[in-house]
Amino acid sequence: WVEENRETFLRVGQSVHEVAAKVGTLLVEMDEASQRFAEMLREVERLADCGWTVPTELTVSELIDFLRSPDAEAAAAYLIQRLDSTDPDWSRMEARLCCDPHLADFQTVLPQCFRAIRRGDYAIVVPNLIAMLERVIQTLNPESLHASTDVPKTLRAKGVIAEKAQEDLFCAAIWLSLLKVVSLLWGNLPLNIPDSAGLSRHGVQHGRTEPPNTKTEIVRLLNTLETALALHELLQENREFSIKESNGSKKMQPAIALIRANFFLPRGKH
Repeated sequence: WVEENRETFLRVGQSVHEVAAKVGTLLVEMDEASQRFAEMLREVERLADCGWTVPTELTVSELIDFLRSPDAEAAAAYLIQRLDSTDPDWSRMEARLCCDPHLADFQTVLPQCFRAIRRGDYAIVVPNLIAMLERVIQTLNPESLHASTDVPKTLRAKGVIAEKAQEDLFCAAIWLSLLKVVSLLWGNLPLNIPDSAGLSRHGVQHGRTEPPNTKTEIVRLLNTLETALALHELLQENREFSIKESNGSKKMQPAIALIRANFFLPRGKH
């Protein structure tokens, strides 16, 4: 019987060998892709220092292209060009934000903001977007601390949010970019605010400076708002499926981050 079926065994053995070789090649390619993705995530801090959080409405490949932006101007140009080509009337973004439960208390002002954006009346939108961002970040806290006015403290390093986010490289990148940008936006400025100081939450909300009237600042604020909403989703996933670090899993962190990003991005999928 063995002699009669020798050719069949040989063919099966060859097939198994081919499958094993393909699996081995796939694992090597996956590891290389994971390492490249982890390297690109290190660029998050550089762009966050320029005022740009991780855009969660991009695919993984688009995110990598965005993270290669050499400066703030290039980052702005990338997102504005993509927005103009994929959502020229801002309707998809408006739908996403209006449907998000964390913005349920802003259902009157949100449509008004987008009508103003379509007219090019950007300055009147800025204070409302800052207020929405403040609410979304505050509600990252436990319910008992939702009334806190210390937004940067909510995201501070070694805080509860930071520790939970840092269980996963991808979530940690989202958190870090938000922390950096919020720290700049909420920073204390002198009474006489210089023109080069950039957008300031305190300057705008306390009447110390006129809100900027540029499309770039609107895109920046909306991107920051969507990043904050994405952090809510990622932290919820962390609560449901804990990805805690251990000595045995550290090598897997880049791969887990890449897999997670591929499933999560683009946020909203519409």
